[in-house]
Amino acid sequence: MSARAEFLASLRAGLRGVPARELDDVIADYTAHFNEGAVTGRSEENIATALGDPLALADELRAELRIERWQASPSVRSGLHVIAAATTLGLINAALLLVAVPLMLLFALTVIIGIAAFAGGGIWMLIAGASLHLPGGVYVFLLSGLGLIAAAIALIALAVLAARLLVDAVGRYIRLHRQFLSRGPRAGLPT
Repeated sequence: MSARAEFLASLRAGLRGVPARELDDVIADYTAHFNEGAVTGRSEENIATALGDPLALADELRAELRIERWQASPSVRSGLHVIAAATTLGLINAALLLVAVPLMLLFALTVIIGIAAFAGGGIWMLIAGASLHLPGGVYVFLLSGLGLIAAAIALIALAVLAARLLVDAVGRYIRLHRQFLSRGPRAGLPT
């Protein structure tokens, strides 16, 4: 089996499960790399070596596709796929994981407790606020209850925004990493 056929077969195997249209585009792109390299007189083995490990490349391409899905339709599932892709690619340093993940979990727990406290306090104020006999009458506990519930909603919105920014940042990091790698071993390939 030629180096081209072996490389493309490994790449195709590594991208198993990717939609056919996207898979065909990727295979066509890397076939073009081999064709362009052959025109300049490079051997298939040399081109395959310059392109790198096809299975590692497939992992990077999967991450890229997950980022595109996230950007097209942000959801919790697609966001988790981007984070998982970054983790499996080893892009997120273990030290970063040991520091950042516990801090993010602590922050998330704090936000959840804050949301529960504001929402619970607001509901309690609406239901039982009159028993406090606050000066100002009914309006004080109604406005206080609604204000606390609004604070809970604002915290939810900020938490969603922060999560989206985090996933976008991971996606940008994966893309920058991929661009960096594409300049390294493939720098000698014609474009």
